[in-house]
Amino acid sequence: MAKTKILLTPNMISETVGFGGNIDINQLTPSIVIAQTTYLKRILTQDLYNKIVADYSAGTLTGIYETIYTDYVIDMLSFYSASMYLSINTSKTTNAGTYKVSVDGAQNLPLNELVVLGKNYEAIAINYEQNFYEFISKNPVPEYGKNNDTRNTTNLLGWY
Repeated sequence: MAKTKILLTPNMISETVGFGGNIDINQLTPSIVIAQTTYLKRILTQDLYNKIVADYSAGTLTGIYETIYTDYVIDMLSFYSASMYLSINTSKTTNAGTYKVSVDGAQNLPLNELVVLGKNYEAIAINYEQNFYEFISKNPVPEYGKNNDTRNTTNLLGWY
């Protein structure tokens, strides 16, 4: 399986959602990959997703594709990644077992508050997603909606 070319850097997430600068990039990157290959691929549909990834990778994003990337992809992917990060990064599993992550002298957020925070990030992402749908309905591109192979996406929500 080919490695996924992520469409933003962990620093972009910190700047967009307001995460502190001390987040381990190795811990944040899996959340970006999951959000990108599940949520973003579903939203953009397969052909538009492939076009954005290819152009981003080649450094050739221009015109409406650059607008989609800068005005929608960055925000959607940042907030979905933040939501994903909060849901999967509360514990670590190593060969010594699974343990809760904490910082000396700090108090961990109770699980119910962490869930609410994650859902807030997800709600913001959904708002950006709705804005994208409005934009794309008024500014169609040939790749959108074609070859929407749902076998290549994962249904994390159950109702999508």
